[in-house]
Amino acid sequence: MSAAAGRTNRPSRRPTIKGQRPKAVGRGGCAVLVLDDDISMCRSLGRLISAAGFQVQTFNKPSELLASEIPASNACMVVDIDLPEMTGIEMCEILKKSGRSLPTILITGRSDAHTRSIAAKSDPIALLFKPFEEESLFAAIDRALALSTPPKV
Repeated sequence: MSAAAGRTNRPSRRPTIKGQRPKAVGRGGCAVLVLDDDISMCRSLGRLISAAGFQVQTFNKPSELLASEIPASNACMVVDIDLPEMTGIEMCEILKKSGRSLPTILITGRSDAHTRSIAAKSDPIALLFKPFEEESLFAAIDRALALSTPPKV
């Protein structure tokens, strides 16, 4: 029996972000919190967003993010809808009720009408469907941070 005989031809689970990495543009004063239970996706998003000059915190479980210190301003969240423990939408509601909510970009691999409807009710800055383009992600982050950043006096 050959070494390859026991293997199956499964597609590898690679991060589903399309495009090229942007160059850092000095956004170091702004934080992006990333929550995705897919460790490779979370890691890839973290690297991508960090390479654009943002401060990034990554989490794989809602409980980890809920236990963390949430910035009061100059921050946003990129949150997967389908998570262990609770949905990303439920986690955002908990933050909102505790007065710690941030502008949120929801991401998901499901594009059915039910998912769209539930996501729309939570009023995200954007709803991105995996795989999504980097440009879409960064446009949403820029919109979210514009809402989170206090006006300059």
